[in-house]
Amino acid sequence: MKNVIISLIFLVFSLSNTYSQNTDTTTVYRDLDEFIVNRHFQRQYERELKRVRKIYPMALKAKAIMDEYETELAKLDKKRDAKKYSKKMNKFLKEEFTYSVRDLYTSEGHLLMQLIHRETGKTVDAIITEYSGGGQAFIYRNLAKMFDQDLTAKYDPYKDNYYTEMVISDILCGNVEFDPEMDKMTKESFKESQRKYREERKESKMRIKEVKATNKEKEKEQKKVEKEKKKTAKK
Repeated sequence: MKNVIISLIFLVFSLSNTYSQNTDTTTVYRDLDEFIVNRHFQRQYERELKRVRKIYPMALKAKAIMDEYETELAKLDKKRDAKKYSKKMNKFLKEEFTYSVRDLYTSEGHLLMQLIHRETGKTVDAIITEYSGGGQAFIYRNLAKMFDQDLTAKYDPYKDNYYTEMVISDILCGNVEFDPEMDKMTKESFKESQRKYREERKESKMRIKEVKATNKEKEKEQKKVEKEKKKTAKK
């Protein structure tokens, strides 16, 4: 990320020198295009870095739990013991993920499913089918659609997840700071998060309302001015 910022600063510096030297306009426009592209890249990269720092630890934890589950399950010979262990793991999963997942925006939930596919090689739909059967998968699949989610979502590092993969590559190379530990959300912290979200939405609506009212007044004043101008012109 530092290299991106340094490149951006260098481009800005180069542009300022280019203008002062009155260089050929073709060069100026070419450099300007490069500056715009880099500025767009920086904005997209930072946005994705923020999302990955929040969501990737959840995908890593889900992968670790699945690996542990399969390893321990393979050791159990009796069906009763396997069922008991599965029930225990299901309870653990709910405790770990329920409020963290509920606090995600729709787009973040979609990214989580894509990252789970990246780490496990399986879609969430395939995982549910494998562990709970096709019937349960069908129910969850249709339930997810009600919340604009797709359990069959796959990770695509060349298209949809281009910036995501770039961020993860930087994380794996140690180029950016990253804490792999999932920030578990409790019931209390979830309630607080929702309260803040509602307050922010309320404030946002009030600001929009104020802007609309201001614009309406400006339009009213503009019409009044135009009307006065017409009257003056007739005289």
